[in-house]
Amino acid sequence: MDNKANGNTTEGTNVNGIKTKLTFDDQVVKKIAGIAVSEIPGILGLSGNAITNLTDKFTNGNNPTKGISAEVGTKQVAIDLDVIGEYGKNIAQVFDTATKKVADEVKNMTGLDVIEFNMNVDDVMSKEQYEEKFENKKKDDNENDKKQENNTRTLQ
Repeated sequence: MDNKANGNTTEGTNVNGIKTKLTFDDQVVKKIAGIAVSEIPGILGLSGNAITNLTDKFTNGNNPTKGISAEVGTKQVAIDLDVIGEYGKNIAQVFDTATKKVADEVKNMTGLDVIEFNMNVDDVMSKEQYEEKFENKKKDDNENDKKQENNTRTLQ
């Protein structure tokens, strides 16, 4: 899906007679959506499928497009995302807030209209549980990286 051929295309001729074309890669729209939902109370984080989780093991885990897919057309976009909801929050209201926020940000930054927005709640947990599960994982990963750096040999 990450394909420039599927990107938003705004073609025309400007006032100086210059032929113009503006396109957006799917990855850009996914990143906008990811950053927008990260600011919404009631969404603790994005979750991904097994491939995304495997990718996180080889990166720093700070992927704002994790758990998001986008299909970008010439004037419209469809977005699907997988989230971890916060226990005790009204998920229906969180969904309405996410829909508006993502649609507004995508429209503002790209000019594209979000015509479909699907949010799948993969899990629900308290903030404490989320921080314990994911912050400790990051901390453990960082400690393992440091141990591996200290175990390197110097060859002469």
